[in-house]
Amino acid sequence: MSPTTLLGSVAFGTGILAIGATAAGGLLGCLLLWLSCKVNSLKAEIRSAGETNPQTLTDALSHLKRFVDWTRTTAVAATVAAALFGCVSWWFSVSDSDMKEKARMRFESDYAAARADLTAANARAGKLEVEAAEAQSEESKKEAAQVHARIAKAVADVAAANQRAGKLEVEAAGLRERAAQANIELMKVKERIARRAISEAQRTRLHQALKPIQKGAVKIIAVLGDEEAGKLAKEVSDVLKDAGWVDVHVSRGVFSGGIHGFEIRIRDREKVPAFALQMARAFDSIGFEPSLVRDSSVAEGVMELIIGMESDSG
Repeated sequence: MSPTTLLGSVAFGTGILAIGATAAGGLLGCLLLWLSCKVNSLKAEIRSAGETNPQTLTDALSHLKRFVDWTRTTAVAATVAAALFGCVSWWFSVSDSDMKEKARMRFESDYAAARADLTAANARAGKLEVEAAEAQSEESKKEAAQVHARIAKAVADVAAANQRAGKLEVEAAGLRERAAQANIELMKVKERIARRAISEAQRTRLHQALKPIQKGAVKIIAVLGDEEAGKLAKEVSDVLKDAGWVDVHVSRGVFSGGIHGFEIRIRDREKVPAFALQMARAFDSIGFEPSLVRDSSVAEGVMELIIGMESDSG
């Protein structure tokens, strides 16, 4: 049982007791009034009767007086008790009312606080729902942006791949063109080698043309780095030696500006060795057309036969 309920029960009981005590005091007062009236009536009868036994009457009156006094005292006590019970009842009632009012106010305050908390909780829940929806929307936007970015990157990669493929095709075409050019150059080299190689028929004709020529010192110099020129120099040396030339020397040399075809170098154009001109005509007879070049570094009476790279006229 709660304190408020207990206090209400006590106040109710106190009120009942106060009402009962007040009613008892009123009844005793009425009884006292009635007894007083009876005593006064008895006294009047005694006086009018003039009875001679006053002791008996006196005793009766004494007993009646004591009863009346006791009744008065009881009525006063009952009235005081009723008043006390009334005060206590009033105090309990006031206390109960205050406690009820405080309880009501506390209940209303708690209820209002609970409603406020509920409203705040609902507001927070609504805000969280809005934030969740916004977060989901932002996440969707981010995912969509990432997807678009990946698509754009894929498109860019495809474009770059196509561009690289086109570049590779261009490079491949260039490589094919360079390969074709290399093949052409190779064919030219082969043709040059074939053209500058001394065949058996040429060797026989050259041998016949060189054999009657007056012999002299000959230096055969092949351009350094040209394998074909070196081989041709060796063949020319063999032909000269077969034709009776003894003073024949073969070497390699480096020339500024590049040497092409055949060159016969002499020291002085005014004093050209006779065998140099005859040798030029002998090589010209087999299709090798040497050019006569003056070079002061050539020794007197010596002829240098320079075999260079392919010549347009060779």
